Amino acid sequence: MNKTGALKMYEANKARRATRSLGLACAAIALALSGNAFAKVGGELQVMAWEGYDLTSQLQAWRKENGVKLQSASIAAQDDVHTKFLAPNPPPIDLAEYNQAYSDLYVKQLKIVKEVDVSKVPNYSADNLFSVFYNQPTWTKDGKQWGVPYIWGMSTILYNPQKVSSAPTSYTDLLKPEYKGKIAIMDDATGSWPVAARVSGFGSKYPLLTKDELKVTFKEFSKYRSQARLIAMNQGDLANFMASGEIIAALCADPAIINQVEAQGTQLETADPKEGVVLWVDAWFMPLAADNVDTAEAYMNMALDPKVQAEVAMSLAQAPVSKKALEFMDEKSKKRYDFANIEKVFAAGLPGIPPVEDDGKHATYADWVAAWQEFKAGM
Repeated sequence: MNKTGALKMYEANKARRATRSLGLACAAIALALSGNAFAKVGGELQVMAWEGYDLTSQLQAWRKENGVKLQSASIAAQDDVHTKFLAPNPPPIDLAEYNQAYSDLYVKQLKIVKEVDVSKVPNYSADNLFSVFYNQPTWTKDGKQWGVPYIWGMSTILYNPQKVSSAPTSYTDLLKPEYKGKIAIMDDATGSWPVAARVSGFGSKYPLLTKDELKVTFKEFSKYRSQARLIAMNQGDLANFMASGEIIAALCADPAIINQVEAQGTQLETADPKEGVVLWVDAWFMPLAADNVDTAEAYMNMALDPKVQAEVAMSLAQAPVSKKALEFMDEKSKKRYDFANIEKVFAAGLPGIPPVEDDGKHATYADWVAAWQEFKAGM
């Protein structure tokens, strides 16, 4: 959504703010009389999340019990998130998600994130979370908590084992003749850009490539575009094409579509390319314009509940940040990721994004965006 859209959303929510204030006041009085320590939890909660990640079904009973009315908007691309909060009158969204690559941009540069009171998120603890997600500088800066890691996974090759001669072991396998016109590329910067750099020989340098290296990167990556049937704009589009068999492999794809595709009778597998998968971690954060903070923090706390974590991870073929969640997961879901060696899995670090400011040496984020748009226009 552009700035104009954000302003329209803001105007549309004026009445909502008044209704919420009245509802919260009534709920606070009633709960205070009952001695509930979370007296301010309730009312309307506006959430912005990736499709399927907003906990609509998993927290249905909790919302009813606490008088929380959820309004959820889907994220199409990460850039859409911060665009909303840079508007002159940003909408009062209470919770949104961000990929770890955008942490410094959101917290230090754009300054669009409200601090989280971790005392109100007791499930955010060393006892509950894997160590790679607890009190880490990606989300904890200057002694303050800015984001709460929520779910993690990988972008990799998804393929239809019934349609390929053998499982791909490298991204370059998708350049074979059997894949011509039968692969898809996700329109996902955080997943696709690192892979583009890797297949071009600059993987170890990403995201700090020179402008010349950036040109080489997309020239090499255009080979995959020539193989592609489409650049998928969202998970739903990719799922439909893979379910129909028109697409037999997807580059830089998210396993979240596996259950959806298999429900339509088409089996999918994840590949382990020698160049490596692209790890990601999504976190909840509160925008500065959030006006139902107590409920937002309570929602984040519930998102880290082990049973809720297990339900979300299994439904989306992803991985929980809660180590206690493994107790509630089926064997297939537990085998998808190497939880026993999670520190080793994350040893190489999480990819960031190219520098926003021009340092005179490296291609900027804007340069990458422009190159990506030109790449997609070549389809």
